[in-house]
Amino acid sequence: MMKKQPQRLGLCAALAACLLAGSATAAEVEGFTEPFRDLDVASTDTGIVSLINVKEGDRVQKDQVLGSLDQTLLNATLEIADRSRNAKGRLNSAEADVRLRTERSEKLKMLLERKHATQEEFDRSQVEQEVSAAQLLVVQEELLVRGLEYDRIKVQLEQRQVRSPIDGVVVRVHRDVGEFVSVNDPVIATVVQLDPLIATYSVPSLLSKDIKPNAPVDMLVGDARLPAKGVVEYIAPVTDAQSGTILIKVRLPNPNHQYRSGEKSLLVLSGELPKGQTAGQPKSGPPATNGTKPPVKTSGLEVGKPR
Repeated sequence: MMKKQPQRLGLCAALAACLLAGSATAAEVEGFTEPFRDLDVASTDTGIVSLINVKEGDRVQKDQVLGSLDQTLLNATLEIADRSRNAKGRLNSAEADVRLRTERSEKLKMLLERKHATQEEFDRSQVEQEVSAAQLLVVQEELLVRGLEYDRIKVQLEQRQVRSPIDGVVVRVHRDVGEFVSVNDPVIATVVQLDPLIATYSVPSLLSKDIKPNAPVDMLVGDARLPAKGVVEYIAPVTDAQSGTILIKVRLPNPNHQYRSGEKSLLVLSGELPKGQTAGQPKSGPPATNGTKPPVKTSGLEVGKPR
């Protein structure tokens, strides 16, 4: 009895190891990484490039100026608008005229009460006071419009500066100083967001059933097979009929840029790939039998078979 007990324990341990090995079976679906966002940053205006602040490979922050167009004419126009909105001559004159008309109307009212002025004179002074107040309002409205014109020119100046819409890396500069930016080709630079990255996979339908949006997944990145944790960003609602796979995109955090865009990436899933299907590749056609190609029919005859 004592000899049989170690044998049973060894058999149980071996059986448990086999079960664990079977449960640990994992499929690796091949894909690739790409930038989370890839943007062609363009100018909203046309003109001559006067400044390029970046070069290829530079890291940029959101709202950082990448380049700007010539602003000489707009700067001169802005100076004129600033002087115009601060011009107070007509405003002071209109205000003085209102004060004069108001005082005259009040004096005529007192004289009318004492019978030293006529009603017609008083009525005329009232009308002149109203006209003077209206002229003051016109001047005030003109100054308001001039202020808005000043603000509009400042917006135009801002639009001639091209800013990065994201934190990222400049991968291409499309323009140099002195070149013309047109409506048909307004792109100044291309900026990509590399934190996070997006990894794209074509996952067999059988393996994708347990994958949920925003769920964490295991990945192996690059030729060095660096282990990483990703989050499911997108699961295609339609299965590709030809390959029997579902497009899945995984968001890969990359704060230190330790992973490169464009590298091979493996999505580690529990289970096994369907027979006859390679990870990340569409299903192949019908397999050949006995290592020979099936006969090809031509003009009613079967090539490869004796007549």
